[in-house]
Amino acid sequence: MINNDNLRPVTAAGCQRMQKSCSNLKLSLLRRPVAGLLLLALCGCSNSSQESRVSGHVTVDGNRLGPGTVVFASVGGGKPATGSIDAGGSYSMNTSRELGLAPGKYKVAVSIRELPQNVKRGDRPPPGKLLIPERYEQNTSSGLEYDVKPGQNTIDIELKSK
Repeated sequence: MINNDNLRPVTAAGCQRMQKSCSNLKLSLLRRPVAGLLLLALCGCSNSSQESRVSGHVTVDGNRLGPGTVVFASVGGGKPATGSIDAGGSYSMNTSRELGLAPGKYKVAVSIRELPQNVKRGDRPPPGKLLIPERYEQNTSSGLEYDVKPGQNTIDIELKSK
């Protein structure tokens, strides 16, 4: 039950005070996220703890090829970094869910396969036909080894079909 004894009519001055209070509240709420974003921008913070970035192109006999996957496995151990190769042969690396990878020496594996046809939604597609020599699919047999330096690295991976 509502107690009508405490209800008062709203005056124009009361409405103005309420509008001003709401406006101040909105500004207060907007200032916090803006200040946080400004702080992140000023700090130069990154979402990644990895200090190296690697990207490049994958070619087979000089021709860009994709889609596929590239894996950089650290010679010293640690989490491998993976990257998707797009249809144009370009890739960039991620370690777990972080962009980039730690500096160091890496052995590299590449897999580029034909996309399977007529796969029904929800079905796990079978692996497609391998479009590169099988040795490149294992970092122990690929013969691909690269040094990753701190900062941005462009590493073009050149494969041979024979």
